[in-house]
This record gives sequence, C-alpha cells and structure tokens, in this order.
Amino acid sequence: YELALEYSQQREQFGRPICEFQGLQWMLVDMHTQLEAARLLLQKAASAGTSGARNSGHGFPDMLEAAQAKIFASETAIKVTNDALQIFGSAGYSRNLPLERMARDARMFTIGGGTAQILRTVVASALLDRKLPQTREGHFKLSQKENK
Repeated sequence: YELALEYSQQREQFGRPICEFQGLQWMLVDMHTQLEAARLLLQKAASAGTSGARNSGHGFPDMLEAAQAKIFASETAIKVTNDALQIFGSAGYSRNLPLERMARDARMFTIGGGTAQILRTVVASALLDRKLPQTREGHFKLSQKENK
C-alpha cells in the first residue's frame, strides 16, 4: 500500500499526478481501510489470550478470533497487493521492486497455517457450536443420529 501511495503521487498522466484521479483515490482508500481492519482483527485475536471475556487463561489467542483474523488478513493481503500492482501497471512486475515478490508472498498467506477454506470450516463450527459434517468425527456423529 505504502509503495502504491508514494508511486501515485509521483507518476503523472495527462499532466497531473495519478493520485488526483478519483478512481485511483477510491482504490487507495479501500486499500488503507482494509489494511486497518485486518490490523485491528489481528490485534484483537492476539490480545484475546490475555484479556477479555473469552480469555481461556492459557495465554494463546482464541481459535475463532485467530481463524477470522487469518482469513481476513490473508485475503486482504492478496487484494491490496493486486490493487497496488494495478496502480503500478507493468512496472509493478519488475524484479527491481519488492511488489513482485509481495504478490507471490501474499498468495502463500492463504495457504500456510491452514487454508482459508479450512479456517472457514473452523469458524462455522464455532459459530454453529457443533461438529460439521466435513470433519470425520462430525460426520460420524451426525450419521449415528440419523440412524436412530
């Protein structure tokens, strides 16, 4: 985001900096807002193990809050990086800029430490307060109930 913000103030098209174009301003606002929301979710999840109503006392983040934060932050990383690439245009893919590497790294955030799909299953399980059929144990328990 910071690279795109700086670049938009330096790059000129039609005799003025591209940051003066409303569509690009909206992209920058969305990028900033999404990053701030991701930071707040991560901070909330990190502090949940030491304070708050859901404090388990073990010092680790709450699993639900950690999963939600990882889903949102990893998908935000992809979206913000893609928007930054859009602002940079073809220059964003240059190996001389860190943006090219960031685009590859952002994709890995949705895979490592639990894919976004698996984490959504974790969140759904917590929200519904039950085992879900996607899990072996949950499927077994639901099957037993149906056979009775």
